[in-house]
Amino acid sequence: MEYIPTVEYIPSLEPTPAARSAPAPDPEPEAAPAPESNSALPLGGGILLLNAVLHLFEFLFLPSLSTDASVRAAQLAGTLVGVGLDAVLGVSFLRGKTQLRTLAFARLAVGMFVFGGMSLLQAQFLFTLVVFSFSCGVLVLVWGKPSSFLAGVGLTAVLLGVAVEVIGFTRLASTQSLSERMKIALRPDLEGQSLGEDETVVGDHHPYKLRVPSPGWFRRKPEVARASDANLDLWLSHPDFNANLTVSVRSWSDAQVENLRLARDQALKDLRVQYPDFQVTDTSDNGTPLQEPTIATLTGSAARNGKPFQFEVSLYRTRNMLLRVTAFAPASSFATLHLEGATTALRPN
Repeated sequence: MEYIPTVEYIPSLEPTPAARSAPAPDPEPEAAPAPESNSALPLGGGILLLNAVLHLFEFLFLPSLSTDASVRAAQLAGTLVGVGLDAVLGVSFLRGKTQLRTLAFARLAVGMFVFGGMSLLQAQFLFTLVVFSFSCGVLVLVWGKPSSFLAGVGLTAVLLGVAVEVIGFTRLASTQSLSERMKIALRPDLEGQSLGEDETVVGDHHPYKLRVPSPGWFRRKPEVARASDANLDLWLSHPDFNANLTVSVRSWSDAQVENLRLARDQALKDLRVQYPDFQVTDTSDNGTPLQEPTIATLTGSAARNGKPFQFEVSLYRTRNMLLRVTAFAPASSFATLHLEGATTALRPN
């Protein structure tokens, strides 16, 4: 038998070409770190909501220095825009959204420099401090990611401004009820505190005293009163009932009448010019056949702005002056306000 040697196959230890050319698997990508949230952002949102409430309180309870209706309307529009903007920003930040931070920066910067600058020019230094501390404090809380220390400084600045506001409202409430403050704020033509029943007021430029017939009356600002009639020396208004009590003063020579009865006739003519449907209810005076009257009165009614009004007018002569006291109010509230005979309660000095 022929011997045939066997050949044992020994695999090569060298890597095959396929193995050499196979790319290595890519490493698993690392997860991107979650962006760090601003933990102070919701706090800033809550403060902006609180500021919206305080801003509305300021408009309602702080009297306006301007008596111009158009200016007051512009102030109301600005207040509503500010309140709405702070409310939108506050809700957005409370929900952790940062898209409106640029708008918040613009709102706070404009408020700080405009209102802070205006108060600084008027030498209202405390209010200037409140505006700047509040705006800077909220900016720190809502812009970026402040450290705990910086957030604490911002919160302290905000609390300083809020504390001054709260203390101011508390002091206002202690001297005058907020409801009266609101009436004056909504009626910038009024001034001071409400007058009590049987309280006595004196003339602005002439010596006389007039008894207040019922509570709730306010004195109108002199520049407002004289804008409608240069002879008006005193004008009381009751904002709850749309009632008015006025005193006009003119020289006796300007009146161009001989006695109070003729002065009363002239007052009637003036009323009928203003109210063509004026109807006289009664006339009276304290004169006698031998003595001229020192007071003459007429009462009547007319439609004012489409509503029935009742009127009472009394005329006085003191030295060389003629005083005309006029009360007019809706017919339904004339007796309620004790206006019957109110014009006869004037005491010339």
